[in-house]
Amino acid sequence: MVKIAGAQFAGSTDRGKNLDRIVRAVTEAADGGARVVCLPELSTSIYFCYEANHRHFDYAESIPGPSTEEVSAVAKRLGVSVVFPLFERVAEGQFYNSAVVISSEGQLLGRYRKHSIPLSVARDGRITANEKMYFQPGNLGFPTFRLPEGLTIGILICYDRHFPEAARIIGLGGADVLFVPTNTWRAPMKDVWELELRAHAVANVYYVCGVNKVGADEGGSPDSFFGTSLIVDPSGKVYRDRRPDAYGPISRA
Repeated sequence: MVKIAGAQFAGSTDRGKNLDRIVRAVTEAADGGARVVCLPELSTSIYFCYEANHRHFDYAESIPGPSTEEVSAVAKRLGVSVVFPLFERVAEGQFYNSAVVISSEGQLLGRYRKHSIPLSVARDGRITANEKMYFQPGNLGFPTFRLPEGLTIGILICYDRHFPEAARIIGLGGADVLFVPTNTWRAPMKDVWELELRAHAVANVYYVCGVNKVGADEGGSPDSFFGTSLIVDPSGKVYRDRRPDAYGPISRA
């Protein structure tokens, strides 16, 4: 049995602070016996899609790049594999919402690029998530990745989880675990968050690990992410050993 973990925390406009949180979270998970750790969507930045501002493109970086090099070194030192989501710059005008798979040997095994790109509008007409301004639709399909730990994993990023076809393709790819890193705050989504992930687990007979940010980003939108990260087994049972009441220092750090 391979222990997996999801690390939830809020972001900052300071990439260095985010990387410090990532290193701390991966280290704590490894100390707890986890061999695979998933971080939340856009883990090196705030969720900047709440507004249309070209300065946010500065958060994007190449893969491999400075952040993947740092996380790869941590993964190798601790002997854990990491699902590492970040804002990817491929070329001028070509950007993706991506997640890199880093092995416990510190190698980049591949990446997934978010397929479904939302434009969310509130009832008052306010745009709350203008992802279409920042990200192109993913072009790498729905791959699965074989980890040194013996697990085969797949990834769907946030909005992708609403589409059962994507989850099914990953199941047909032989996945043992589906990781779903997200940045989700809206109340209607909280109502279906657990339901959707349990449905994917039962329908495809694999484990599902949903990882959400928690709290408000520093320097970003005032909206707070609702956290409630969870792991579901193939029968739909949710593992409830988490103690969210005890994790306040992480979200405040």
